[in-house]
Amino acid sequence: MDKESQNRLEHFAALKSKYQATQYEDSLPASVLYLILRKLDLGIELLDLESNWLGESQLEETLEAIKQEQKHKVQEFGNLEFEFSKLKSKYKATSYKGSWQSSHLYFILLKLESGNFLTDLEVKWLRANGLYETNKIALAYYRLEAEFYEQEFHRTGNKWDIPTASSYWRKADEPEHALKLTNLDLNQIKENKLKSAISVTRGAAFRDMDNLADAEICAKKAMEYQPESYQSCTLMAAIAHDRSNYPKASYWFNEAIKRGAKPEDIDDERKRLVRSTKDENKRHEAAEYLLKKDSQRYAWAKSYLKKSSDNGK
Repeated sequence: MDKESQNRLEHFAALKSKYQATQYEDSLPASVLYLILRKLDLGIELLDLESNWLGESQLEETLEAIKQEQKHKVQEFGNLEFEFSKLKSKYKATSYKGSWQSSHLYFILLKLESGNFLTDLEVKWLRANGLYETNKIALAYYRLEAEFYEQEFHRTGNKWDIPTASSYWRKADEPEHALKLTNLDLNQIKENKLKSAISVTRGAAFRDMDNLADAEICAKKAMEYQPESYQSCTLMAAIAHDRSNYPKASYWFNEAIKRGAKPEDIDDERKRLVRSTKDENKRHEAAEYLLKKDSQRYAWAKSYLKKSSDNGK
């Protein structure tokens, strides 16, 4: 065991003793309890879900210790409100008005700043408070996930971590890194499903960089490797949309549905494609096409016609 791991084990043991949770058997730093106790020690209030977890884990004495400490504890952190303000500014979260003392956001931003992963509960809290899609927060989160899965691939050799890491690199707005990771000799991989998954994410990265020719090559390779998969069809549809060939995009979306894609997911993807189209004239054309195709199903597209009309006044 390395020194850092040993220090964390000792820190966890000390926190369990301090907050009267020594009866809890799990002593690994990855434990939910360790994350909760660290928050307490920093003076950050717990989420209701975290408090409920303590109760469900029969840690009533810990809950009582928390209540007593909150009554008399004097904060010794100096000008943390200023630090919180700087972090909110850096991560484009200034719309959030809570103070650092009562804010889960402060602890979350500290974790992102230090390169630590967020828990599912923390991501859920960000979503609930309309902060998950804040550009800087989302990008930092995606980058951490991308780095984790890429490191896992290098550590274990599990090639299924490649498309996962690539997907996160793309979400982190770093398609170049996704291309570097997926630049492989696929002949060295036996499993066609994996080769198809790598080809799709590589093609999507090319599309992110507006290289539609190479994106299409990758999509066709993915289709050869796994003809029954719908992911290559949705990529082909997106490429056709980017080329303003909306009938062809519809064809490939229908092919994706035939191969198992959910119609509602395809509709969401069409909406995302129109929304993300940068050229307003092309966005207008795409909206018109969909409304002519099915005015009820794609009624949402009317808003894009209105925006174009308003801007032309």
